[in-house]
Amino acid sequence: MASHHERGHHHPAAPGRARFGPVHIAGLFVFYAVLAFCVLAFTFFFVFTGGEFRLVIVLTLAFGVVATIVHVRAGRRSRVDRLIDKGP
Repeated sequence: MASHHERGHHHPAAPGRARFGPVHIAGLFVFYAVLAFCVLAFTFFFVFTGGEFRLVIVLTLAFGVVATIVHVRAGRRSRVDRLIDKGP
């Protein structure tokens, strides 16, 4: 039986690391930003009942950027990548 590397699932120029295109990276950002927005909106609207909605937007974008960078730099494909590949 062929091993994982012999089956050719990885890009030959970068063994062991997944390659992500710009559209995939944009999809990752949207996924992480929506996830962060849901959690932060719930937290700020039910825990902090003040009008800090601008802070929710800033934190959502910051979380989306950081999570996307960490995901891409890790270089491994996960379930999130399969969701992104499927599309909406």
